[in-house]
Amino acid sequence: MNTMLFKHIQHIYRSCSRLLLLFAACCLLPATGLAQAGSSMPIVFHSADAFYNSIALNTGTNSGLQRQAMIPRGLIQVSENTPYVFWVELERGRLKILERQSNGGYIVRQIIPVSIGSNGFDKQFEGDKRTPMGVYHFTSFLQDSQLIDFYGLGAYPMNYPNALDRLEGRTGSGIWLHGLPKHISERPLLDSDGCVVIDNDSLLQMNRYIEPGRTPVIMTAGELEWVPLETVRNQRTSLAQSLTDWRQDWEDQDNDSYLSWYAEDFTDLSRNLGEWSEYKRRVNLQKSFIEVEFSDISFINDPRQSDVVQVRYFQQYRSSNYNWSGWKMQLWRQSGSEWEIIYEGNG
Repeated sequence: MNTMLFKHIQHIYRSCSRLLLLFAACCLLPATGLAQAGSSMPIVFHSADAFYNSIALNTGTNSGLQRQAMIPRGLIQVSENTPYVFWVELERGRLKILERQSNGGYIVRQIIPVSIGSNGFDKQFEGDKRTPMGVYHFTSFLQDSQLIDFYGLGAYPMNYPNALDRLEGRTGSGIWLHGLPKHISERPLLDSDGCVVIDNDSLLQMNRYIEPGRTPVIMTAGELEWVPLETVRNQRTSLAQSLTDWRQDWEDQDNDSYLSWYAEDFTDLSRNLGEWSEYKRRVNLQKSFIEVEFSDISFINDPRQSDVVQVRYFQQYRSSNYNWSGWKMQLWRQSGSEWEIIYEGNG
């Protein structure tokens, strides 16, 4: 077939496909969760391609995109036991609830307008009326009966300040996802003391998606960026292998190899590397055996530092004289092709 004729036919096919997608949008967008919940606020797409890709990502109608799983950039791995991820786009005032798909990718299940700090975002200190940026999780749920009317019909506290916040000197507390006073139906974008605020109807739906202690919430300045899952496989594999090798050195009680994983600037917020090394050598020498198991492992890039990954997992530790289980959190930093630990603690 003549090359020019083939390209012309291909162009017509793509144009017709997009017209069909525009028609499908009218019927399918509410069902796929792209409609704004509890608000008439429209979703803004900056180009026809952005609109087309949003429909394709959420309906599977684009054969090219359907063949590959798509994930938000930075979401390297989330535990399979965590079906939902919360993503807050602070500049635009939008909460996106992401749902894991069977192929490992995510779709946008719901978009909700939010209010954030009256002075914007990138919180630095107590009382600055800014909303933090970073990787957090919801810690609990506070019912209406436990709150004053200011917080609406409930609240989900977050673990701000997290380890990286504390390492970098950020202060403050009491950052929640909460509702509106009952006599108010909406608030402007910049209006809270630092919390993320949504309407009460939406808040009442959150128990479908949030499991306190597990569900992550990522707070970024700009808009979520979709990338193919394949683009993070190498990073996921190298980080998972490093975590496995670190654990094996720990179980083998090879203190030199085990401690070589920790960066020169490592801290657990109470000890530096030298003090940590002395402590771990002393503890490990008292053991005749050590066994460590991990589950529910998540790797999420910090939005402020692309070379730092928050590694969170449930740990079961057994030894000859002590047993423990609970959530652990580490910060791993990539340096070239190598990974090193800059923080470790409970959480």
